[in-house]
Amino acid sequence: MKRFHSLLKNICVFAVIVSMAFLSGCAMLPGQKPAPKPEAEKPAAATVALLVPRTGAAKVVKALVDGAKLGASSQAKTRNPAQIRVIYTDGTWLEQVGQLPSDTVIGGLLSDGTYAQLKSAGILEKRVVFAFRSKLPAGDEGSRAWRFFHSLDDQVSACSKFVADSLGVSQVASFGPNDAYSNAYLALLEKNLSARGITLQRINAEGDSTQWGELLKPVINPQTNEATGTLLPQTPFKAVFLTDTWRRLTAVHTAFASNGEDRLYMIGTTLWDDANVRGNQEAARYALVAWPSAFLRNSAPASLANTSYGNFWGALGYDFARFAARLAISGRPSSQEVTDAARTTSSMTFAMAPISYNRQGIASQKLFMVQAGAGGSILADSAAMKEAREAAVQAVEMRGLPQDPSLDGTPAEAGQNQDGAITPAAAGTAPQAAPAVQPRSTEPIMRSAPNSSYRLSLPGAAR
Repeated sequence: MKRFHSLLKNICVFAVIVSMAFLSGCAMLPGQKPAPKPEAEKPAAATVALLVPRTGAAKVVKALVDGAKLGASSQAKTRNPAQIRVIYTDGTWLEQVGQLPSDTVIGGLLSDGTYAQLKSAGILEKRVVFAFRSKLPAGDEGSRAWRFFHSLDDQVSACSKFVADSLGVSQVASFGPNDAYSNAYLALLEKNLSARGITLQRINAEGDSTQWGELLKPVINPQTNEATGTLLPQTPFKAVFLTDTWRRLTAVHTAFASNGEDRLYMIGTTLWDDANVRGNQEAARYALVAWPSAFLRNSAPASLANTSYGNFWGALGYDFARFAARLAISGRPSSQEVTDAARTTSSMTFAMAPISYNRQGIASQKLFMVQAGAGGSILADSAAMKEAREAAVQAVEMRGLPQDPSLDGTPAEAGQNQDGAITPAAAGTAPQAAPAVQPRSTEPIMRSAPNSSYRLSLPGAAR
């Protein structure tokens, strides 16, 4: 009997223990608080370093850095947060770079000298470096370093494709200075056009711009209409590539217009990239003008576009901060691993024109072709440009018609054709026509035109 009671007691104790364990897991006693859940460990922020000059490009550097900080803030709640470190390339900058965390991805405005110092110090073998340059020394791209910038070839590809395929033009020329930048650009352009069966006629813009009209006269070969006394151009091409800065566009146009030629498509380079960022109220005057750009303000995120740095440089910093963080690189992987990571990461949505990488790690940027717009640069409309050219062609044809004395005015009003594009004075000889094409103000129509040091802010652009 005692044995039975002992067994029963043990069974009851066991039942109570099991019940308490069950209740403790399924219900709380009155007033009891739930045990706090352990907080998820936040991922460590990757360091994104920007190497920038202390002097010579203050506005560019500020936009770049501000854009990068905005890009980093957009990564704050993601799996790949980033923190920005700015290092000025003077003084002990190489020591500072050497002390960066192993997961650092380096980018920046690297001049030839700065890049050479990074290379000789062995940094390229210790850190992942993306240069904001159009070109790297032979053999380096995709092996020692990478680019996060458009190349001359990107510009040429965008321009030649637009002129040949979108505008349907096969007679082209170039007009610009005989300098390193122009020669490098035109060498690539000739190669690209030749592959399309198109020959480029080169014309050097030599001497003072006031003499360019005389320089172009043998090319345009204007014929004076005996009945009306007006100039009828015989230009053998329909589009002209201009390898000069935006601020000389008026002088270029005046030179052609003084010979009666105002029907040409005028195609610029990314040297014009900042020319119309904030808009131009006289945009209709540039109906035949287009150029390649890495930034379109109306296609960028509002958080960037509506800032003081809502331009190409701000977008470059913004995109690089996000790109570098998403690479999720630790240390210095093999070159192929970096290339593979870059190829995968480049599928992200860009604020600027998208950048991609081939299997060798060579970067290319799919540039926009843009025109001047009242609210900023807009995508070039090839159909509208064709219509504008047709109107300009008809205006030239009307110059050859006898003037009806009962009509008030001329067949094509001086200074503006039917679509509002820049045009020469429709009637009169070349010396009389030239002054009429000058803008109403002596100041550049686009006040944000690049200054003379603009090329210096594009490291490697002319190399």
